[in-house]
Amino acid sequence: MPQSSGKTPPQRLDEFKFLLDSSLDRFVADALKLVGYDFTSVYNVWEGKDKVLDPEIISWAQANDRCWVHADDSYKRDHARQILTSQIRTILVYRKAGIMRGADQLRVLAWTLQEIMEKFRRHPARRHYILRVHGSLPNTRVAIDPVEMY
Repeated sequence: MPQSSGKTPPQRLDEFKFLLDSSLDRFVADALKLVGYDFTSVYNVWEGKDKVLDPEIISWAQANDRCWVHADDSYKRDHARQILTSQIRTILVYRKAGIMRGADQLRVLAWTLQEIMEKFRRHPARRHYILRVHGSLPNTRVAIDPVEMY
């Protein structure tokens, strides 16, 4: 059973803020911002620096109340304690074999963001989700599953 973090998620869907990791295409953040989501990227925050260490990203996400959107499969193993202590939200975009084109990253996030934000709002103790793509166009499905952190 997930433990309550003590932090309540934004109550309106337009109050959610996101930080896109450098493990994903930085232009995805720009495109989602154009259609009204509050998105920025590691590239924009750190002014063109592509390689920023995860602990620094997690600290910034905490200080700025951002949900960290990333594709780093090792985040639970490497940073679970810091993520749990910081109480940030995370969305892992699973890339089969570590590969996904930027256009597909955009498509997956655009399809699922409203539902993810609603899940965060309805289930405040669930702070971490994984997106998994099944099938191929035009029959693509995206599973949104909670992730347990310990």
